[in-house]
Amino acid sequence: MTKRLVRLAAVAAGVAAVLAGAAWAVASAPPPDAGPGRLALPDGGVVAVDQVVSAARPRHAMPGMGTDADPVAEGERRVSIDVTLRASADQPLAYAVDRFSLQVPGAIARKPHRSVLPGTRLPADTQLSGTLIFDVPVEATNGVLAYHGGGSTEVVLPPEAARTPAADDPANHGPGHGGPTAASPATNDK
Repeated sequence: MTKRLVRLAAVAAGVAAVLAGAAWAVASAPPPDAGPGRLALPDGGVVAVDQVVSAARPRHAMPGMGTDADPVAEGERRVSIDVTLRASADQPLAYAVDRFSLQVPGAIARKPHRSVLPGTRLPADTQLSGTLIFDVPVEATNGVLAYHGGGSTEVVLPPEAARTPAADDPANHGPGHGGPTAASPATNDK
């Protein structure tokens, strides 16, 4: 019976050692901020860049559409950076939108023009998706998204969406455009 207890104790000690090693590996692993499209936050959280798109507004907005009326400065355009903030498994994440910045070549770092990133704190082991909107020079094709006191990551800035004059002309929209209507039936010449 003593040999059996010794073997059982040895197995229990082995299992405990494996579990302790696994816990140490998880605790000592670097935060998952390495790699493109990710940046570390000071509280141990991570920001992942989901996508970067042109945020150009249409030239003519319909009443009640809720578009903002603030103009983009001459020589600049607006880009939208969709991000996901992730708090670490063991501690909450405090964040502030005004600590984000976008640095483009040949220009000073810019704070977000606007954001859709509610709150200032995430509970441990949770995530939140949102959007940061920046004004950048028209010719800018890349930049570095950074968080003050944290990390940074490079982002590719898409060109502003091109507008065609035909698409902006209200005469080119509506029923009957491009074909016969009830008011003007097609003719058949025989």
